[in-house]
Amino acid sequence: MYLPEDIDDIIQNSETATLEFKEARINFSDSERSDYCAAIANMGGGRLLLGIANNKSVVGTNVYQGAINQIPQQVYQQIGITVSVEEVQHQRGRVVVFDIPPRPVGQRVKSNGGKYTYPVRRGESLGEMDDAMTREILNEVQPDFSSGVADNLTLDDLNERALNDFKKRRAEKTGNRGLLTAQVAQILADVELIRDGKLTFACLLLLGKKEKINAFLPQAEIIYEWRNDPDQIHHDFRTSWRAPYFSVYDEIWNTINARNIRMPYQEGFVQQEILAFDEKACREAVNNAVAHRDYSIGGRSIIIHASPRSFSVISPGGFPNEITPENVLNAPPHWRNRLIAEAFEGTELVERSGQGIDNIFEASIRQGKGLPNFNGTNGVTVQINIPAKVKDTEFIKFLEKVVNEKQAIFSFDEIYELEKLREKKILPVLKHKEKFLKLGIIEKVGKTSGTKYILSHRYYSYQEKPGIYTRIKGFSRESKKELILEHLRREGRGRREDFIDAFPELKPQDVTNLLSELKREDKIKRIGSDRAGHWELKNKLYN
Repeated sequence: MYLPEDIDDIIQNSETATLEFKEARINFSDSERSDYCAAIANMGGGRLLLGIANNKSVVGTNVYQGAINQIPQQVYQQIGITVSVEEVQHQRGRVVVFDIPPRPVGQRVKSNGGKYTYPVRRGESLGEMDDAMTREILNEVQPDFSSGVADNLTLDDLNERALNDFKKRRAEKTGNRGLLTAQVAQILADVELIRDGKLTFACLLLLGKKEKINAFLPQAEIIYEWRNDPDQIHHDFRTSWRAPYFSVYDEIWNTINARNIRMPYQEGFVQQEILAFDEKACREAVNNAVAHRDYSIGGRSIIIHASPRSFSVISPGGFPNEITPENVLNAPPHWRNRLIAEAFEGTELVERSGQGIDNIFEASIRQGKGLPNFNGTNGVTVQINIPAKVKDTEFIKFLEKVVNEKQAIFSFDEIYELEKLREKKILPVLKHKEKFLKLGIIEKVGKTSGTKYILSHRYYSYQEKPGIYTRIKGFSRESKKELILEHLRREGRGRREDFIDAFPELKPQDVTNLLSELKREDKIKRIGSDRAGHWELKNKLYN
C-alpha cells in the first residue's frame, strides 16, 4: 500500500524505461494504457503513475474514480499481464499507481488495441520492439522450476497416501514389485525427485504434505467450477485442491464425472451413449496443466470450467517458445517442468511425453464433438476448450463404414485433417488428399490452381443432407435455377428443404419463388402434396 510520502520519494527519480509519469488529469485512453503497461512489462517491469506532470509535480487525476478495482481485469484482457492498481490521496491531488510485473521469460507482451503491437520505451517516447530485441527475448531459456530445491524440507514432509500411490504406480510401470518395500529416499533419488538429499519442488507438488504446499507454493492450486449455463458469470458449484497431486488426481476426475452428462444416440438397432466429459481427455488436460503451468507466477491457480457445453482448463503461463495454438499438435514435445512430466510418464499418468494434446483431439473427433480449441490463450495463459456436446456422430459412423468396406486404417493426422474439412466444408490444401480421393471420401471442386476439396457426395447422402452438398459443390453467383436442376439430375428428386440448405443466404420464400419459376418454365414438376411432396425434372430434356 502506497502512502503520500512514497509518492514524494518516487517522483524524486527521473523517468526511465520502467518508470513513467503521465499527467492524465481527466482522461487516459484504454489504448494508451495498453501501450504503456505492455512497454514497461517488456522492459522488465516497473511503475506507471497518473496525476504527475512532466516537471514531476503532483497535479492529481480524476481517471478511474469509483472504478479502480475494475482496472486490473481490463488491463489483463488487453495485454495478458496481471497488474496491481492503487489510488493514493496525496495532499496535492489524487495519484493512480500501476505496478507492472516483468514479462515472462522468453515471451513478449503484446498490446491489444494500442498504437503498437509489442511496445518498448525509446528515450522519452514509445516505439515498436525491433528484430534484435525480439530474437534476444525468444532465445531466452526458462529454467525448470520443478527441479529447484525446496530448502528445509525432509522426507517427513511427504504425504503418506500420495507416496504410496506413487510407489504403486511406479512398480506397475517398471514391473519391479520390490519398489513397494524399497527405501523411499532411494526411489525418489532414482527419479530425481530428491537431489543431494533435498526435496525438489516437483517432489513437494506431487507428494508433499498439504501444509507444506500452502507454505511454499500456495499458487499450486486447482479450482473446479461448474456452471449450468456457461455464459453466466456466477458458478453453481465450486471446489478446490491445494494438496499433493498424487493424492487428489482421482478425486479431481470423480468431481468432474459427478456432473457428467450421458448423450444417447442410435447405432442401428442398438442405443449407444457418449459422455459429455471423456475421462481420458479430461485427465490429460488437467495433467498437462499441472506439468506445463508456470509456477513462478504467484496469485494464480489452474482453473477448470465445466458446463453442459464445454470443458476448459486454464493454466497460468503461456505456451513455451515458438509453440502456438496453430502448431501445438505438430510441435516437438516441450515441458516447462521436466521433473513433473517425467514423474507422470514414469507412473503412466500420461502415456508418453507430448502425446496428451493428440489424445484430447482424437477423443473429441472420434466422439463427433468437433475440434477442441485454444480460445482464451495469450502470452501468460494457456486455455484448452474441449467440446462436450455431440455435433455429428454421422461423420464418425461414415468413416467407420469406409474403414469396414475398404479395410482402411486412419492415423490421427488423417482423422484430424478430415475433421477440419468437415467443419470448414471446403479446403484448398489437404496433405492426405491422394488417399482420401482413392477411398472416395473427398471430391475435387474447380480446376488447376483453383482446385479445392470437399467431402464426397457419398457422405452427404449418408447424412441425408444432399442439399448441403449441392451448396458446397456448386454455389456461386451463377444461376441458382441451374443449381436446382443439377441437384435434380443427380438426386432424381428434391425437397424444398434441400434447396433451403443449398441457399442459406435466401429466405424460404425466395427458394419457393425459384421453384415456382422453374415450374412455369416447364422444367420441373411437383409430385405429391405441398407438405410431403417433392420436385422432379419435368422431362428428359433436362435429365
